[in-house]
Amino acid sequence: MAGRLLILGAGGHGRAVADLAEACGFTVAGFTEPSGRGRDVVGTDDDLGGLAARLSLDGAVIGVGNTALVRRTELFARVRRLGLALPVLRHPSTVVSPSARIGEGTVVFPHAVVGAECVIGMNVVVYSGCVIEHDCRIDDHAYLSPGAILCGEVQVHERAFVGAGAVAVPGVVIGKGATVDALVRVGGSLTAGARLSMTRTIEPGR
Repeated sequence: MAGRLLILGAGGHGRAVADLAEACGFTVAGFTEPSGRGRDVVGTDDDLGGLAARLSLDGAVIGVGNTALVRRTELFARVRRLGLALPVLRHPSTVVSPSARIGEGTVVFPHAVVGAECVIGMNVVVYSGCVIEHDCRIDDHAYLSPGAILCGEVQVHERAFVGAGAVAVPGVVIGKGATVDALVRVGGSLTAGARLSMTRTIEPGR
């Protein structure tokens, strides 16, 4: 499909989603923000029902970033209740296996790679340069930052966050709501809500 989309969220991630939507052939009808103010902001999230009719919308996309994963989930559910379409946005430069499956509302940014038999859920963010190798499973509302690499058969559960440049070795599980910080190597599975960080010590005078 193509048509007029509303972007829910007018911050940096929302603007990036707008660029992606236009690269996919959509027209951005405007943005929502809780304050109702800002460049090209046409209302608040609570105005969705009225905005859908007034702006002749064909769909909506969640443009709220990684600092509000619970809110992303709530907004997605609200849009679905209104009956608005939540299209997959997949940049033309991506490489996606014909056997991969991608759920509604998911956004796949430039130069991402999605391998054979991967299953990506709904409302997932796959940022620029991510590599998701064969047989990975990414559950709903997860967030993969730029350059994240998931080797084969990795599982990323609902609302988990994987930081920029992180690498997950084959077969690990990143639990529900878990956080992997940037540049971290995930060598073993993470339980729900866990956080994996890279500790760096800088000695005085260096």
